[in-house]
Amino acid sequence: MAQETLGKTVKQLKQERTLAKSAFTKQANYLSRAADGMIKDELQEEFSKLSSLARYVSDSNDDYRAGLLAEAGTEEGKEVKLDKHQQAELERTMEECDMRLGEIRKAVQSNLWSRYGKEEVDFAIQEAGKACDRAQTSPITAINRDGYELQLERVRKLIHDATVSLKDWEKWISHDQTAHWKGRLKDLRIFGSNLEARRAEFLTAQKIAEEERRGPEPQPTAVPQPVVRIKPTSLPKFTGFKRNFHRWKRDWENLQKQGEPTGSVEVKKFQLLDSVDERICRDLRLPTYNSADEIFRVLQNRYGDKSTIALEIIEDLERIPPLKPHQPRKVIDLIQAVEKALNDLTELESTGAIKNPLVIRSIESKLPDNIKRDWLTFMVNPRNGTQEDILEKLDQLGVGEKPEKKATYLEKRYASTKSTRKGGCVVCGDEKHREKIFFCKQFKELKPGEKLNAVERLGACRRCLRCHAEDDECTDTYLCRNRDCRRGSSSDHHFFLCLKGGFKGKESVKVGKPSTRRQTFTEEQEELISELTPDMAENSGEPSPIWLQNHTALEEAFLE
Repeated sequence: MAQETLGKTVKQLKQERTLAKSAFTKQANYLSRAADGMIKDELQEEFSKLSSLARYVSDSNDDYRAGLLAEAGTEEGKEVKLDKHQQAELERTMEECDMRLGEIRKAVQSNLWSRYGKEEVDFAIQEAGKACDRAQTSPITAINRDGYELQLERVRKLIHDATVSLKDWEKWISHDQTAHWKGRLKDLRIFGSNLEARRAEFLTAQKIAEEERRGPEPQPTAVPQPVVRIKPTSLPKFTGFKRNFHRWKRDWENLQKQGEPTGSVEVKKFQLLDSVDERICRDLRLPTYNSADEIFRVLQNRYGDKSTIALEIIEDLERIPPLKPHQPRKVIDLIQAVEKALNDLTELESTGAIKNPLVIRSIESKLPDNIKRDWLTFMVNPRNGTQEDILEKLDQLGVGEKPEKKATYLEKRYASTKSTRKGGCVVCGDEKHREKIFFCKQFKELKPGEKLNAVERLGACRRCLRCHAEDDECTDTYLCRNRDCRRGSSSDHHFFLCLKGGFKGKESVKVGKPSTRRQTFTEEQEELISELTPDMAENSGEPSPIWLQNHTALEEAFLE
């Protein structure tokens, strides 16, 4: 029985088949009417429903066949067969379902392919073909290798997209067009393979370019032979320092003769111009002269006056301030400065400047008291042997102590031209007080003779230190009030220019307890003092009669 085998009667199975056929027919009729107005997703979804209903009709028809066979096979030992009417009815049901499904498939296929699929697949294949053409036209050079790799990567991506697109739409392509689209995709893949093989040509071009850039391999060179290299020397340069002028001139002429033995006048001129500072060449207009002898003549007139150089050397010595006992290094510097000045004056043949008794006393006054005492003892009688002890102790003290900062002395560099005088102060160059020299701090630190020289160069009044006409009224507020300088009721110079000591506004003497502070010395100084004889210690306080009687002998010994 059908109910025992399938759990349903033949009548129930037939009713299920009828319901399935009815649902299938309704879905097919709906698709046939509305297919032209549906979009891509709707068509695919509705056709999927129709395919499910067709499968349901086939399943229900098979169940109905099984139910009929179960009803007909009640007798044992007999072969179960359906009658012709039942068999024809079952076959007709399946044929009608398949035919109807085929008709709807063609309608949906026609809509989807013509409206969506064909355009999408064709666009993907065309884009991939264009990318292949662009890559094919790239010239094979080392520079284009990286660009070709980028184009090839894009070709791979577009061919892959075209393959996926054709695969998605393959079931909606009609059988007569399937071969055409597959052929186009096959040609595209072959084109891409040819482009992949073209990469080898780009690699070859790159290697060739690298070899050309690298050039031929260097041949092994022979062992280099030692070469004697002579470092070129240059002629000494003159920078405008007067003390070195004659020494520079002598050295320059000797070296120039060795370097240019032909004695060419033109070469000597250009070498001389190159050996003089540019500022000096510009100020003296040296290039306008015809020969080196004329240039030397101009330089001699400006920088070679021996008396002026000797005077500057003595002034440099006078600028050194008096030294104290705790300044051994400065004592050594003073000795070296005197030696240097003596050598320079000897070269200038002007040693008389330093043999002046006033200069000698000025240099002696700069020595510390203990050194001056030993020096005078040596001058009285050279057999005392104090000179070597002084030099040895100074050397020991100079090495043991820390060097102090080098004292800076103001050098006289006054400009005599009108343009420079208008540019600034004649002493420091500051424009703020160019005609009011009494505001200059460096001017106040000069010696009276140097102050007077600066005032004359400025053209200022000696009474008020201002620049005014001779007929203008001059103020007498700052005249010197020293009694020794008065001529009548007042003096004729400013108190800055007094040669007999500076003027003090309030000459008052402070009376107080005497100072009980004990003078302290270093260990080396105390040891030096302890070695003095009583006579030498007594002579250190006041001048001894022996020194007063033999003052002339002291000066002669010092000069020697």
